[in-house]
Amino acid sequence: MRQLSNISTLHISDLNVWYGKRQILKNLTFDVLANQVTAFIGPSNSGKTTLVRCLNRLNDLNTEFRHTGEILFNGKNLYSPKRKASEITKQIGMVFHKPIPFRKSIYDNVAYGARMRGMKHTAKLYDVVEECLRKAQLWTEVCDNLKSSPDILSNGQQQRLCVARALAGNPEVLIFDEPCEQLDAAETPKFEAIVQTLKNQYTLIFVTNKRRQAARVSDVAGFLFCGELVEFGQTEQIFTNPKDKRTEDYVTGRLG
Repeated sequence: MRQLSNISTLHISDLNVWYGKRQILKNLTFDVLANQVTAFIGPSNSGKTTLVRCLNRLNDLNTEFRHTGEILFNGKNLYSPKRKASEITKQIGMVFHKPIPFRKSIYDNVAYGARMRGMKHTAKLYDVVEECLRKAQLWTEVCDNLKSSPDILSNGQQQRLCVARALAGNPEVLIFDEPCEQLDAAETPKFEAIVQTLKNQYTLIFVTNKRRQAARVSDVAGFLFCGELVEFGQTEQIFTNPKDKRTEDYVTGRLG
């Protein structure tokens, strides 16, 4: 078994979240440790996306959002008035369920991430673009078409392009919110392989509705149900020896 890190990148304590009067998350407490994959599983509308959007301040865009509790990122309050949401989203990147390439060339899609952190030198930009496309296992497929539109790419290639763009921003944490939802059976294993490679350099959070996928890609898993974090621990334990009956029912397919 792989030795897990004991360094906490994100510490969440007693997190409660509301949209208006409707409470979405209830008293969540857990740690996301460095250089591993933490997966969140659970039925639709269990609060998974709301949770990860708390972790990179995307919920700030919702005027009805409010929360209580504490989220620490490298020991500092993520929601401190001194910290701008725009800076947090650079440090904690996100890949969404649907590929959303920009209306730019393949090269400029990736270069955008580097430019957002102030990189301007053309030669350095090219090096970053190549490096990030290689990390996303896309370089050999697009190196001769860098000036082309992403429209020439398949869904799976576009999603890997979005990964490369996120990496070019030099994040410490990368969140995947159901990233394989629109990928076919041939593309999904490629994406999962990328995740396994990236965890050596980044802290990864992976949201999925696919139980088996969570078991394959993650080191640690959390089961969310009706806004509660029912169980959280090493993936092997969650899937083979769950402590809560609801977790057992979910991972065996009897619930959700």
